[in-house]
Amino acid sequence: MEDFLGQFTPIIAGVGALRLKTLKECDKLFREKDFPFEMDQVQILIVLFHRKGLSQQEIGLRLQRDKASVNRTVSLFSKKGLVKIVPEKEDRRMTRVELTTMGKELAKQTVGILVKYERSLAAVLTEEEYRQFTVLLSKLTVG
Repeated sequence: MEDFLGQFTPIIAGVGALRLKTLKECDKLFREKDFPFEMDQVQILIVLFHRKGLSQQEIGLRLQRDKASVNRTVSLFSKKGLVKIVPEKEDRRMTRVELTTMGKELAKQTVGILVKYERSLAAVLTEEEYRQFTVLLSKLTVG
C-alpha cells in the first residue's frame, strides 16, 4: 500500500515514512539511555527548555498537539518533578509551565541525543543535500 501511495503522493508518503522512522529510532535511543519518556513527550520538554513559561495552550499550538495530550504530558512531568506550574501574576486562572533544574538537565541530555541521531541520519547526505533538504522542509512546513 505504501508504494501505491508513494506513486501519487511522494511527499506525503516520504515525510510520513521519515517521521515514523525518526520517532521509532529516537524512542529506541531514549530507552537505551534509560530515559523514561518517548519522543512525543520529549518534544514538550524541549519546547519548554527553549521558551520559558509557556501556557499549555501555547505548547499545544507550537507543537500542533491537542490540549489533552499536552495536559497528560505536563501532569506526568509535574509528578516526576521536571516542571512546575506557576500561576500567572495578572490572571490567576492562567498558568505557566516552567522546567525545574532537573527538567532542564534532562532537556539538555535529550537535545544531545537528538543532535547525535540527526548527524547519523544525515550522514547519507552531502553538505549541499542537507542544506537543500532543510530549506525544502522549511518551505513545506511554513506554508
